Amino acid sequence: ICIVSHDRCFLDDVTTDVLHVSGVARRLTQTRGNYTTWAQRRADQRKTLERTSAVRAKEIDKLKEYAGHGFKYGGASSQINKMKMKEKQAGKLEEQAAEQDEALAALLEDAELPLELRAGGELSGFALQLRDVGFGYAPGEPLFAGAELGIDSKSRVVLLGENGNGKTTLVRLLLGELEPTSGEVVRSSHARVGLLNQHSADQIDLTLSPLQFLLDRFPGDGSYSHEQALRSHLHSTGVTSEMQTLPASALSGGQRARVALAAVSYAQPHVLILDEPTNNLDLESVAALAACVEEFKGGVVLVSHDQYFVSRVAREVWVVEDGRVRRSPSFDVYRKQQLAKICA
Repeated sequence: ICIVSHDRCFLDDVTTDVLHVSGVARRLTQTRGNYTTWAQRRADQRKTLERTSAVRAKEIDKLKEYAGHGFKYGGASSQINKMKMKEKQAGKLEEQAAEQDEALAALLEDAELPLELRAGGELSGFALQLRDVGFGYAPGEPLFAGAELGIDSKSRVVLLGENGNGKTTLVRLLLGELEPTSGEVVRSSHARVGLLNQHSADQIDLTLSPLQFLLDRFPGDGSYSHEQALRSHLHSTGVTSEMQTLPASALSGGQRARVALAAVSYAQPHVLILDEPTNNLDLESVAALAACVEEFKGGVVLVSHDQYFVSRVAREVWVVEDGRVRRSPSFDVYRKQQLAKICA
């Protein structure tokens, strides 16, 4: 079996080897072990190369310093020969350093730029609250009932459950896109809510560059300083200067997802709702997004099937199933319950 996947837990569970395609080295390498083993080995190799490079750089500087003294230590032929020898040694070390730099570049090619998310600041009390909420698309056929849930500035809530049980419906109720058929959804008048879903990246106009897209969404005062602020913000979400002026059609799905994230983050939401945000992201981008969501200074509501992402982010686990929205003790408990059902 040969598998292509961005699901870290799935790869760790089923794979025995990793085939890595390097765009920098233009090489295919095979490594024994699962993804985590491969990633750890690669990180160790990178650290070793970085340490070796630092030591070699100091040695080259010393050799060049000695060779550059000229006749300071005397003009004897033996001294001149020694200086030339030091110069040759420095040259050989520089050749080795160049080769090592290429190897290090290949090891760094998968590294993702860290992400930063702007937040609106802490609010007192709940930003969003479900009070005995029920909802059904057809009269007399509730999808769920009795939902009680509060979201504040420190919440890290994940909604789990099989497709069709009502997770996205709950998100739409929180956003105000739907009204409950029973109960009440209370939204703080001071709370800004941002949404990033699996379709956000696809809704970007492919003829616009990331910078043009943000200028269209946030025209500001039209000044040069406003444009520079948008450029800086794009860079903070991993959209480099080179990517900022390319048409969106030239960007990958993951890069467009970063542009969508930049647009959501620029509005400084108090609550960030993420509905399947990892669908367009590769393994490294998922890890970068998880890290920035952990540091986000606001509330987070997450719908995701990515076990790694959920385990990194979630502090509260709510399960939508059998017409109810109930709290689970933890993601591990929920996972074990689902595995027990499958294996029964």
